Amino acid sequence: MIGILRGLAVVVEDVESARSLYREGFYGRFLGYDKVKRDEVDRVNAPLVLALYEALYLAERGRLRVMAEGGEEVPPEKLAVLGRSRLKNFDEIYKIYRYFRDLGYVVKSGLKFGALFSVYEKGPGIDHAPMVVVFLEPDKGISATDITRGGRLGHSVKKTFTLATVLKQTGEVTLLGFTWAKL
Repeated sequence: MIGILRGLAVVVEDVESARSLYREGFYGRFLGYDKVKRDEVDRVNAPLVLALYEALYLAERGRLRVMAEGGEEVPPEKLAVLGRSRLKNFDEIYKIYRYFRDLGYVVKSGLKFGALFSVYEKGPGIDHAPMVVVFLEPDKGISATDITRGGRLGHSVKKTFTLATVLKQTGEVTLLGFTWAKL
């Protein structure tokens, strides 16, 4: 499959390829559509827009060839360099994305929840995301207010509020999840 690098996104313009990639793991989002369910994919007639971290993940696995608008191929290493140059904490955010994907989860943007990612066990339209993931910058503290705010968010949308960071010493993804308990 081929995607065209446009700014900080990669667009899969071929509709059949876009549908196939979305069916495979709910990658990206169809232009002009929100939360397409698996049984609705064949009715979508739009390109698929991938975030840079999604495109990098797929390119590293040989599922996507990324091309510049001028026609030259953009290898995964150059996608990572682009991400580092334009997005703060790109490497850490990508590691967290890859961590969940490699475990078999479906990872979507968590922006509407005020989070980095929403993490699904099966995918949108099949199940609800049991977790919202918030990125915690390495070497930065978090306040009790931030934890309370995140816990309330997680509770109000019935999801586990999860802090995720990458340890500087080891490069290991570390998670801390919060759920409300009834006493």
